[in-house]
Amino acid sequence: MTRRARLEAFFERTGCAGADVARLVRDAGERVYYRVRPAAPASVGLAANGEAVTFVACVMAAPYAPGALPFVNSARLYRRLAVRTPRIGFEAPDLGVLALEDLGDRLLQTAAREGDPQAPALYGEAIRILGTIQRRGAKIGASDRASRYLAFAMRLDEALFARELRFFGEHFVSPVRGSTPDPELERLLAALAAEAASTPQALCHRDYHSRNLMVCDPGSGVAPALTVIDHQDTRLGPRLYDLASLARDPYVAGSGPSFALPFRETALVRRFTRETGLAATPGELAEELDTVALQRQLKALGTYGYQVHRRGNAVYRAFIAPTLAMVRRNLDRWPRRRPLRDGLADLLES
Repeated sequence: MTRRARLEAFFERTGCAGADVARLVRDAGERVYYRVRPAAPASVGLAANGEAVTFVACVMAAPYAPGALPFVNSARLYRRLAVRTPRIGFEAPDLGVLALEDLGDRLLQTAAREGDPQAPALYGEAIRILGTIQRRGAKIGASDRASRYLAFAMRLDEALFARELRFFGEHFVSPVRGSTPDPELERLLAALAAEAASTPQALCHRDYHSRNLMVCDPGSGVAPALTVIDHQDTRLGPRLYDLASLARDPYVAGSGPSFALPFRETALVRRFTRETGLAATPGELAEELDTVALQRQLKALGTYGYQVHRRGNAVYRAFIAPTLAMVRRNLDRWPRRRPLRDGLADLLES
């Protein structure tokens, strides 16, 4: 069955036939999302007081076995962590479709790029959430409850980082240069993978940036809150990985030669240090953050190259230049990384 056929079968099963359906913005993942407005109350497990409720239908790439979907497992973990994620309603594994709470369309990315006066407070909230994930995650990981959650059996390790950097070579370096990366560049990238993976570990969302944090207005004069989405890849990894994702985020970088971010990174790092209780000198943190951020930024360039050149998804073209600028500044800060800077020089100056 096609995705659309599986979605229609889901509608028949839940009483949503004839609903108004709109596909949401295309993203890099294999899942497809639709906003659904039923004409009458539907059996999706999200309605209140028997009223029809708008929800988001998530259509997976294929059906899956009951209990096998990482997204559902990680949603349970985030509930245990007391971090808000969209509620899951009716799930149809045989169709590969599930109903999610509709939280609207406003992302932290939107608030940051529009200069929302509440953006600084929202970034403070994003760091507070990271502290919660790491502190409570450490307690769960050390308990007998850890075996209930897939996240504690998966890692952002050297092998995974190395695969991501090979992906960068294949889908970003090669299309730009018209040739495969040379052996010396491959060696330097492999060394970066090993170095990033060797830093201290914590529970990581893995893709913690402004497009995966939704701004939800609870109303009644209460300040907007953040809800974490796209959490299915949560796993153990470098303790600064999620901070690097948030603080070096090309999705909110401005235009122009500086590609300035709408916050002060030093303030985010100080807040993160307080929230996590992390013990390290500013110099140690700076080098650790740059190491992890460099791996992630190169990995991101591979993703953007793949989306643009292989999938024809031009949305990601806009994020290449700010990411290259961040990589260039990162490499220029550390003389010991001069060989890697030289190996990427033609790409960084393009």
